[in-house]
Amino acid sequence: MIELLVAMAITSIIMIVLLALVGQSTTSYTQTQRAVNTLSQARAFMQFFDRELSTRLTSTPLIHEAGTGSGSPSSSDKVAFIRATSQDEQSATNPGDLGTSIYYVDFTSEGTNSLSPKLFRKTLDPKETQTLIESGATPPFPAISPSTDEPIIPNVLKFEAKPKYRDGGGKLVDWTTSSPVPPSVIDVLVKFIDDSSAQRFRTQTDWNRLASTPRDTERQLIRTFNRSIAIAK
Repeated sequence: MIELLVAMAITSIIMIVLLALVGQSTTSYTQTQRAVNTLSQARAFMQFFDRELSTRLTSTPLIHEAGTGSGSPSSSDKVAFIRATSQDEQSATNPGDLGTSIYYVDFTSEGTNSLSPKLFRKTLDPKETQTLIESGATPPFPAISPSTDEPIIPNVLKFEAKPKYRDGGGKLVDWTTSSPVPPSVIDVLVKFIDDSSAQRFRTQTDWNRLASTPRDTERQLIRTFNRSIAIAK
């Protein structure tokens, strides 16, 4: 009987150890998979943004609104630029080969009593783009509408699109409409978390706190991706 009890105890210990190892492996796999998914999403966005920016018309204004730095995702940068559109983007009902791409972050509902911040992309058609061009050398930022615009990345904590130019010493410095030369690059940064982690944040207050003062246990949820993208001159 004693030998049987000892064998059962040893078997129980082995089972507990094996279950712990399996649990750790599953958690590690899940975290790795989430990281891979967010990396793929970020790379896809950077490539898309780069491709659109490469078609920007150099003689047209770059419209940039710097973020307020308040810590809220919706206070992130906003950027818009006029570009040549591809053939498949053009419409017979609204002909023309010009378009405007607009990027910004705002909150939208995620079902009942739940909000989340997303990076949006809006496009202006040729007629709207022509109106924007005719509004002057420093046009106002185009109107946006999160309820109808296209969300391209969910759960975004911060978006930066900082235009920069090279000063007389060759150093990259922040560009504004009063800068002596056009911008040469845009430094793009995106911070976001995966959909599974986002389920614990339900209100705008929750998201603002996570963006501005994340707890130590939450920092590992946040993925940061940045890239410096050249602007055609």
